[in-house]
Amino acid sequence: MGLLLVVNLHGQINVRREVRSALREMRVERRFSATVVRDDPSTLGLLDLSRDFVAWAPLNKELLASLLEARGKVSERKKLDGNELHELGFKGTEELASKMMEGEMRLSAVKGLRPFFNLSPPRGGFKVSTRRKFGEGGVLGMNPKLPELVRRMI
Repeated sequence: MGLLLVVNLHGQINVRREVRSALREMRVERRFSATVVRDDPSTLGLLDLSRDFVAWAPLNKELLASLLEARGKVSERKKLDGNELHELGFKGTEELASKMMEGEMRLSAVKGLRPFFNLSPPRGGFKVSTRRKFGEGGVLGMNPKLPELVRRMI
């Protein structure tokens, strides 16, 4: 089982209760927030339920390391820096990302690390519609081009 990157691309106005609950469970309640989830049947059920509001794709180690370095927060205002990683025995975000990709660690194992990343709107804007699914020429749902979009949002 691998890891998936989930990004919320819509707010929660006029959203059904089941979808709102699914977004809360995945911890992507705000627009342009992202999180890392495991690729298992229960998570895929949550993603299927909220497919009109989120985009997801398989995660690679380089993107996870850059997310942790640029957008990882230990508290509301303090960024994830080398001190917290050294206390846990890691040399840097690349080592933490590789341990997470191997399944040895989770985001919750890092003491105080927020389990989501607040992203900004993509530089250069969205090239396709944010209201359509990927198969229909949009960005929502299972989207193999999501890592490229997230790099512009970091």
